[in-house]
Order: sequence, then C-alpha cells, then structure tokens
Amino acid sequence: MKIRKCGILAVLSISFFLMLGWVQVVAAEDSKDDHIVQLQILTINDFHGALTESGKNPGAAKLVTFLKELKAKNPEGTLLLSAGDMFQGTVDSNLLHGKTVVAVMNDASFDAMTLGNHEFDWGIQVLKERIAQSNFPYVCANILERDTGKPVDFVKPYTLIKRKGVKVAIIGIATPETAYKANPNIVGRYLFEDPPKVINKLVPVLKKQNVDVIVVLSHLASWMNEDGQLSGDAVDAAFATHGIDAVVSGHSHQTVYGKVNGIPVVQADYNGRAVGVISLAFNKDNHTVTSSAASIAVPYPELPADAGVKLLLDQTQKELAAVKNIAVGETVHELSHDRYSLSQTILGEWVTDTMRQKVQADVAFQNSGGLRTGIAAGSITMGKLYEVMPFDNTLFTVELTGRQIMKVLEYGFTHGQLGMVQYSGLAVTAKVDETKQLQIVAVTMADGTPLQPEKIYKVVTNDFMAAGGDGFTMFKEGTRLYDTNIPVRDVLADTLRKMKVIDFSGDTRLNIISFRERRIDAA
Repeated sequence: MKIRKCGILAVLSISFFLMLGWVQVVAAEDSKDDHIVQLQILTINDFHGALTESGKNPGAAKLVTFLKELKAKNPEGTLLLSAGDMFQGTVDSNLLHGKTVVAVMNDASFDAMTLGNHEFDWGIQVLKERIAQSNFPYVCANILERDTGKPVDFVKPYTLIKRKGVKVAIIGIATPETAYKANPNIVGRYLFEDPPKVINKLVPVLKKQNVDVIVVLSHLASWMNEDGQLSGDAVDAAFATHGIDAVVSGHSHQTVYGKVNGIPVVQADYNGRAVGVISLAFNKDNHTVTSSAASIAVPYPELPADAGVKLLLDQTQKELAAVKNIAVGETVHELSHDRYSLSQTILGEWVTDTMRQKVQADVAFQNSGGLRTGIAAGSITMGKLYEVMPFDNTLFTVELTGRQIMKVLEYGFTHGQLGMVQYSGLAVTAKVDETKQLQIVAVTMADGTPLQPEKIYKVVTNDFMAAGGDGFTMFKEGTRLYDTNIPVRDVLADTLRKMKVIDFSGDTRLNIISFRERRIDAA
C-alpha cells in the first residue's frame, strides 16, 4: 500500500477548525463567467445505523438538518452520495433490517449509494427490499455473478445525474474484501473485480455518452497520516485510473481529505460524525474540471433536529421498545471487548464458553469482529445483545482433528487486522517472536491434556466462520458439518435468562511468556 502526498496547507487549515469542534463549508458561488459551474458533492459513509444521538454521533435528525444546511449553499449544484455500510450496526436499525435508515436517506434526498460489505449481512432478499424502498439508485460496477460472469441484476454499474446542465456519472465500486468480510454463504456466488480495471473499462463508455464529470463512489478504504499523506485502496485507485474527477472512500472509518494525482479523495469518518465535501469547478466551454478541493464538514452541537426525521425516529422507538428494552439478565463485572485486540477479551471468553456449553463441544471459536462492543456491568437488555452481536449468525458444529484446530489457532493469532480469534476449551501458551508476531508454543485442552494432532474433536463456531468468513477456510476441511440454525445471540440471551446474574471476570486461557517490545495482555 503506497502513501500519497496531498496539500499540507489545506490539511492544516481544516485540522485547525476540526479542533474547534466543527467545520462550516460554504460552496463557492458560480463564477461571474457564465462558463464556470460550481458543483458540490456531499458524502456519508459507514453510518452503521447510528440513528439516535449518542456521544460523538449526532444522530439522524441532526445529521439531516446539517446536510440540508450544506445543500442550501448550492442547492442546484449539489450531489448527496453514500459510500455504503449504512444499515447494520445498532439495534434501532438491525431490528428493522435498515428500513428506518432508508426512510431517513429518502427524506434527505440522497442521489446514489454504493454497496459496503455490510449491506450483504442480512442476505440478498433483504438488500433487494432496501433497494426497492429507496428513492435513489444503488451503483456497483465490480460485482459479477460467479457462474455467468455477468453483472448482478440488483444494482446498476453507474448512474447519470445532471446538475446545472453538467452531466455527472457516478460509478459504484465495492471493496473486494467483501468476498471474505461478508458471509461467504451469501456472497460466495459473486466475484468482486479489481476496482481500477473496472473503472478504466467504464471511463471510455461514459465519455461516449458525453459525460462531463466522473465520480467514483467506492467502499474502498483510505487513511490520512498526520503529515497529510493519503494511502489505501481508494487512493491507489485514483492513481491507477484515468479520466475520473473525484473519489469517495469508506470502509476504514477514517477522516480523509486531500488530492492525489490531481484528484480529490474524501472519507467522512463514520456514524454520521462528519460529511465529506468535494468542490468542483467545471468549465462548460472546454468541458473540463478546472479546479477541485476536498474537505470535511463536522456537525456542530447546536444543530436543531429535523422535525420530520425526529417524528419518524420517535415512532420507530415506540415500535422497538417492546423488544430492545427487555432485560434478560445482568453481569457483576464489565464484559470488555476490543475487536481489534491481539488478546482474549472477557466478552470473547464468556461468549465462547457459552457456545461450547450449549452443544457440549470440546472447543469453541468466535471471530473477534463478530462481537462489536463490550457490555457494561449491570443490567443487560436484548437491545444490548443486538449491539454486541448485530449479525444473525447461527451455531455451527464440525468435527476437526487436533492438527486442524491448530491451523485455526495459528491463522487466528497471526492475522492481526482481524483481531485475535476468541476461543474456549483450550489453554494456549504463546510468545512474541523476533518479528514481533505471536507464535504459539503449546496448546492443551481445558482439562490440561495435550491437544492430540490426529484425535477428532467436536468444535462449535458460527456459520460465518464455518463458511470461510474472515479467511477461516480450515473449517471446511472438517467432517460432520452441521448448522444448528440456532442464532448465537439467542443462545446468549437464553443463558442470561437461566443464570439471571453472571459473575465472570476472565481467566488465564491465554498465557504470553515473552513480551519483548510489545505487551499483549491475557484477559
């Protein structure tokens, strides 16, 4: 992944205002020269169902007010775009499979959206329902049917929109990581093509249609360091393609704004905490973008709530209260979790213990990213369990040899970007080697007996991992694979109801014997 430089002064000036808490972006008025048209592109990414105001999240009602304020600066020349991962992430959105988020987007008059990896979480049928509900098109050019090699039929590769007489093409691009970050049982039938290859193929097609401006609306990741240098797949796409005028990024939950290869690139944090702004000056005489800029606008605390959206959210909250506010149990201790942690977490230990006990398995595995947040000490509601485990994953049993179990552990310990695989039924001793990577030294069963390479063990995981999700393809090598169709979330809820109070603060199933330069705590 290469690092690209962008305008340092622009970064420093925007950063100054970010420290003040908000950035107010005013779109330039059209030049007094009639041949120059000012266009404004507003972007949201990775909203993840953050409908209600909480902490740094402004909530949908205030965010829509802010979007309408920004749009009012250039009402005829503004495009409002989403870079995906809009629906899944909170109980308020998950219980209705994103329906409320789409209603909010319709109210805000979004112009187009591309697909993030989490748009596939609830299956293709639910995705099609959200698309049908939307008053805007979904665009994604790099998803093909694996069997036929043809584009999928539920999204368009691009859409054409006119603003102030300027013909703008929006090309949608999904991250190829969707192939393993979404459930393979859902996305395994699709191919995710190389973004630059697809974009370069479409540009001449669009030019033949007399398109003036081409925007790549992507769920490709990007990052910006403190020196204002940009990196990531979205940035690489900007360098590897020709004839495009702007790139919208997402996926990595970062604040990114700058120009690479003369092309503005923007990503607007996540959960609606920021809005990306791309400004383009288009010359109608020679049909070129003569100047461009990328910046970030941050909703300020004093924003009033949009009345229509507030009413919608209030009604939805009443509908959901019967489910989300039900107390299912309580915990004496905080069940902490960081899904990127290179350790066992207290939540991960409790969840895998619960999974293993449910089906009387020898070993349990849970991907760290499948647990999205920890649980505070005190009462636990059903709504909180939806926040912890928003995916509808089910318990899946499989028989693996000790050697195959070692493959799961080794993969789950060495792919740090996924966080450490959470497990139960095993005691692992590991050290940090010379390359600062975790190396497994010894593995025993929970009862202290050695893990035997040729012995067959009953293992429980979730259907996502069993299908090869997050790259855990070794489960497919097992025998007697069985999907119980029991949601893992329901198993946790049932356990809490039966126990009423859990008193668990972690154990020593992970032992690090050498810390070297990096400390990794056992939970």
